[in-house]
Formats: sequence, C-alpha cells, structure tokens
Amino acid sequence: MKGIRLSVAAALLAGAASGADPGDVVVTGTRTPEASQRATVKTDVVTRAEAERRGATTVAEALASQPGVQVNPGAYGYLGGISPIQIQGFDLGRVLILEDGEPVIGDIGGAIDLSTIPIGDVQRIEIVTGPTSALYGSNAIGGVINIITARPRDEGWSGRGRAEARSRRGALLQAATALRRDRRWVAVDAGLTRQDGVVAREGLPDLSVPDSARSLVGVRAGTSLTDDADVQVRARWLRQNQEGLRSQEYPGLGRYVISEPSTTDRVALHLQELVRFGRGSSLRLSLGRQWSRRVSSSAPEGSPVGQEQHKSQGLQSLEATMTLADGPRTWVAGARFQARDFSQHLVRRESVGGELVTRDEEQIAPATRAIAALYGQLQWRVGERLTVLPGVRGEAHGRQGSVVAPRLAAALRPSERWTLRASAGRGFRAPSAEELGFNFDHSMYGYKVAGNPDLAPERSWGVNGDVTWRPDGRTTLRGGGFMTWVEDLIDVDLGAGAASGAVITYTYRNFERVRTVGAQLGATFRVADGFRAEVTYDHLWTRDDSAGLPLPGRPPHTVTSSLRWEVPWRLELYARSRYVSDAFVDRATRTPGYETIDLRVGRAISTDGQLYAGVLNLLDVRQEPGRIGDMRPPAGRVVYLGVRATIHGEDNP
Repeated sequence: MKGIRLSVAAALLAGAASGADPGDVVVTGTRTPEASQRATVKTDVVTRAEAERRGATTVAEALASQPGVQVNPGAYGYLGGISPIQIQGFDLGRVLILEDGEPVIGDIGGAIDLSTIPIGDVQRIEIVTGPTSALYGSNAIGGVINIITARPRDEGWSGRGRAEARSRRGALLQAATALRRDRRWVAVDAGLTRQDGVVAREGLPDLSVPDSARSLVGVRAGTSLTDDADVQVRARWLRQNQEGLRSQEYPGLGRYVISEPSTTDRVALHLQELVRFGRGSSLRLSLGRQWSRRVSSSAPEGSPVGQEQHKSQGLQSLEATMTLADGPRTWVAGARFQARDFSQHLVRRESVGGELVTRDEEQIAPATRAIAALYGQLQWRVGERLTVLPGVRGEAHGRQGSVVAPRLAAALRPSERWTLRASAGRGFRAPSAEELGFNFDHSMYGYKVAGNPDLAPERSWGVNGDVTWRPDGRTTLRGGGFMTWVEDLIDVDLGAGAASGAVITYTYRNFERVRTVGAQLGATFRVADGFRAEVTYDHLWTRDDSAGLPLPGRPPHTVTSSLRWEVPWRLELYARSRYVSDAFVDRATRTPGYETIDLRVGRAISTDGQLYAGVLNLLDVRQEPGRIGDMRPPAGRVVYLGVRATIHGEDNP
C-alpha cells in the first residue's frame, strides 16, 4: 500500500491526461454520433495527438497507460510477448477489437495482438467498457475497442510525416498524403517500424522479446454520388515480422540455438455507402472482407529439421444499419451476416532412420462459421435532462444455437455540472475455432490440448454506472463502478487430464461462474491555460466460484497519472506514470507490483510541426526471465527522438 500512497500523492501533483476533448464526437457506445461529455454510454477517447504524446507507435502503446484497461505483454509470455487488452478483468477474446466498426481477425491464443496495429492512419481510439453484445454481438463481454480512421478534413492537398529513432536500433517512418476536391477525396498512408529484441539472460542468445518489423500500406477514398449519398472504400495491408531466438541444452551434446521466426500478413477491404434522408435519418450499408495468415517456425539453426505452423483466417461481412430520427427519439435497427473461415496445420521435418521426413498434421480442420444477427435500439430524450436507451440483439450461430442480448442504458443530467449514467446488459461469447476443434500436440513436453465440439457459449450479465461533476470550467471529477457475472466460462480443464503413457491430454470445458467487481475514481484539472492534469485510480476484485479463488493476473489496484504543460519558447512538457499492484497467480505465487514513468518534451518548429524527445519506462522496470506470472514490461527502458509535421497545399495556407 505504500506504493499506492506514493503514486496517489504524485498524481495529485502531476495528474493523468486522457486525451479526450469535450468537443470529441464518439459513435461506438450507441452507433449514433454524440459529444463525448454528453454520451449516453460512457466512451473514453484517445486521439492521435494524445497517442503521440504518450510516445506510441502502435495501438498497444497508445493504450498501455489508459485508465480502466490493462495492456501487459508480460502476462502473456507463453504466447510470445503479445499485447492484448484486458477490460474489467476480461481478456483473451472477451474484449471485441474493431477497426472502423469491423471486427479485427488474426488472433493469437484467442487474443488480438494490439502491438501489430500501427497508429499511422488512426484518427482516434474509442473505449467502451462493460457488456456491449446488444450492439456488437459475440466477444463484447468486457468491452469494445474501436480504432477509427477518418476522411481528410482540409480541402485541397495535404501531407503528414513522422520520423523517429529509438534505442535498441529502433526506427519509425510514417507518411501520409491526401487530396480532397469538393465531394471527392483520396488518402494514402504508409509506415515502417523496426526494433531489436530484448536479451533474456546475459551470455545467452535467448530473447524475451523478439526482433520485430512492421510495415503498413493503406488507401482510403470517398465520393458523393448525390447530395445525399456518399461512398467510401478502405484497403489496408499490414505485415508483422518477428525473429525470436531461444537455446536449449542437450546433455552430452551442448547448447543449440533455436530460431523462431514468424510472419503475419493482414489484408482488409471495406466498402461503405451512407444514404441520408434528412433530419438525422440515414441508411448505412457496409461490405467487408479480411484475410489473415500467420506462419511461425521453430528449428535449430543450421539444421534441416524443425516445424512450421500455418494459420489462416478470413472474414466476409455484410451489414445494413438504419437510423430514424423522430424528434426526441432516434431509432437504430440493423442486420448483419458474416462468415468466418479458419484452418491451421503443422508441417514437421524430422529425421527418421537417417532420412528427412516431412509430415503435414492438421490442427484445425478447415471450417466456416456463419453468424446472422438482428439488432435494434431506441435512444429517447425524455425532456431536457434524461436519455433512455433500450436495445437488444439476437444472433444465430449455427451449431452453437441462438443468443439474445438485451441492454438498457440511461443518462441523467440534472444540471450542466452533473452527469449520471447507468447501464445493464447481457454479454456472450461463442466458442472459438481453437476451443471447438484444436489439436495442439506438445507430446515432447508431456501434454496435448484437444478441442471440445460440445462447448456452450459463455453468457454474462453486467451493470455499470458512473457520475461526472464539473464544479467549474477547470475541474472535472468522476467516479464509477461495475459488476459482471459470467456463466459457462471456457478454459482448459487442467484438473481432468487423460493420461496415455507419459502424455496427458487436456481439453476445454465450460466452468461455473466467474465474477468481477470494480470501481474507478478520477479527477481532471485545468489549473491554467496550457496546463492540464488528471489522476485516475482503478480497483478490481475477481472471483472464480468453481475454484473459490481470484482470477490470475488481474491487478487489484492501478493508479494512472500525467501532466501536460505548455511553457514559453513553444515547448510542451508531458509526464505520465502508472502504478500496478501485485496480483494473484496461484496459491503460492503473486506477480510483483511495479511503477512506470514516461517523459516527453516537444518544441513546435512550425504551425503543424514538432521536434520531440522522450523516454518510456524511465525507471527501466523489466520482467525477470523465467518468473511465473511476471507482468512487468519485458522491453525495459526505451529512449526516442523524432520529428513530425503536417503540410498543407495551396488551398490551405
């Protein structure tokens, strides 16, 4: 608790900037545009500018110190140091990740790796916490993250660039150009990022974080077919390369270095048409197609033996959403159809009797899962102070049956200073392809994991509430809480393994009930022009009723704080800290608590340009190799120096 007191004291002096502006327009919580401060469902926003102040090059880094969420790649070391997100104690497929409203595919172990998504063409990131299945369907038990791009704002030609050098031979290059003429526009985005890995133990080649490189090319375009009809198209290709290394000692033979490279390609196409009928009514048609392919290898260096895993996914979707504005009432009704296909196989190269033998083993048989959904919502302004928002969604999951998810939300504004929100809703998650049909053979280590085609969907109930008080134009105080119950939680049943010789086979099953309860307290201060501070404290309590224990890897206490100060000489100072308490792992183990501090200083070099330098994780807190459940940052301290600029054409002097 001493660390908590120190962090709170520092936070009261320094604060924590959220990046959201009162004028920000959000859409994720209700599918209708609302000002963030007056949104019926609480929606937090991280803008591109705020992400850059945080020193972020990826969505994972942008959210790493966001209040109300946990992005701890150290908690998933067995998956290769990936960066999925945890909200209200839920992760690994229980938080829905969207890009422009479309689900992101390409998960690893049930989690979307946010470190593979650059922020080059991202305008803002919206965060909605709590069950949101009434609007978005499966996987939205803990909440929804929506990564949003946008059309160019300026008429004429414009350009944007960013170049950055980092420690461990890191480099970032981002460039974008756009042209907008009347009702037609096109934008092109590109980016390259690379970073050396982190050595796990001195004197050994083993890497706790692999060498990595990312590249992105995106094209977005739009036009107005008529005065009341717009069409937009988005195409994006993203590649992530990782080069992992580990070594293994063989008695009598010495130590061998094992190379573990992986390549992930993601391609997304999205076509959208918006037809406006006037007075706020519209019809939105959306057509999407995504492909994801991951190839990961493991082989001793210089040896022809080894293995190569191929994982492919695809998603086709069609959605229609009608919005009807009727004075104080806004109706939303929609239908969605999507088909998701999977396949996974393992190619082994082994020496048998002096001959090199190649075997192709099917881990997930090629399959397609189709989902059909209908949803509806009414946003009703009852007078000037109260907004009520009932909604419901029904989904048909083929062999998994049908699910109905209702939600009721309300916002009360008794005065301009007070906002009170509450919501209750049903959440659900259909079993993944891995859980239904996985065949993970790790016999060399003494175990296998098999899928279970009889799994039932996870179902949850959740309630959320928050209160915001603005006593004056410079201070905002906020508090909130939540409670969620999940039934039929899906996990590997480690207590019921079936032994066959020296190999134990485990399988997935539905467990009983899991509960999470939490609270958040926050304060924002604008002490003077150019000076903003904020502090947020998050508390989380979890319980696995089947075991009578807390859920592992869920820190009960988190304090986030930061300071943004614009000083003379066109300088901007930014400081951010985050304290994360220790957490339960098992009856004999707890994770260590830790605190990180990020610093950044920038100097304006033009109206839309800045030279900046900063450090992430100033205290160089880092994971201890081999320590079970250690959630501290695996990468340690990162120092960076860069420049960014926006250039306007002749139409925008």
